[in-house]
Amino acid sequence: MKNLILLLFLASTTFSQGPIDGYMKNKKQYAFGLSYSLEKASKLYAGENKIAVTRTTKAFSFFATYGLLDKLNIQVGLPYLNVNLGARKGFQDGSVYLKYLALKKDNKAGNINFIVSSGFIFPTSDYEIGGAHALGQHSFAGDFRAVVQQNFNNRFFASFQAGYFLKEEPTPNGFSSALKIGYAGKIYADIWFEFLEAIGGTDYRGSGELNPSSKGGFPSLGFGYKKIGGTVFYPFTKHIGSFAGISYVLAGRNAFKNTGFNLGILIQ
Repeated sequence: MKNLILLLFLASTTFSQGPIDGYMKNKKQYAFGLSYSLEKASKLYAGENKIAVTRTTKAFSFFATYGLLDKLNIQVGLPYLNVNLGARKGFQDGSVYLKYLALKKDNKAGNINFIVSSGFIFPTSDYEIGGAHALGQHSFAGDFRAVVQQNFNNRFFASFQAGYFLKEEPTPNGFSSALKIGYAGKIYADIWFEFLEAIGGTDYRGSGELNPSSKGGFPSLGFGYKKIGGTVFYPFTKHIGSFAGISYVLAGRNAFKNTGFNLGILIQ
């Protein structure tokens, strides 16, 4: 069950709740899967002000993880996006992460894991940028983060992670954090909150120093959001399971106010 939960988390990274989690796979263990997500919005945060712009995003994602060592895992992900019924579509940004279990310690409540991670995010196609149909900012980025997770004896858990994105200019750097609580028994369920904020950058319809045309166009936009969501997962067997999730953007900067859902299948 633990290994399927790990892959479930990786399946949801495009959907959001942070790119890593507090679980590890043992040496030579592997898992992979496919997911589908749909997000819809009728509002866009131009800077932090809402304006009427519609967008529908469908994403098909491949994901996999492998235990290089008991304390060292590698995970990869690649999404294919279809925006506004095919107005733009293609492979977006791939990701490769290394996770290291720096500490695992038993306590009276259960056990606690402390994991450090670094990742590389990179465009996998020459997709167009700009406008309501954009697939992304087409920027290379490094991600450096840590996660702490308390696993309780009653199978509940709570985790917190924080990270820093170092991005290719003119895209601004940023930081993110995520809090998640859940239950990992026969059926897995969680609820989560994620915060993402760019450090500086320009704004859509901004003026003066915030005007994108003065700083490199669409890639210079400062992107961020506050998002909540939840996931339910059911294992059909020891090696295969399925999940479904929902998410909602509470607030943002140069982000669509999306409502979304996702579903997928996990195999190991």
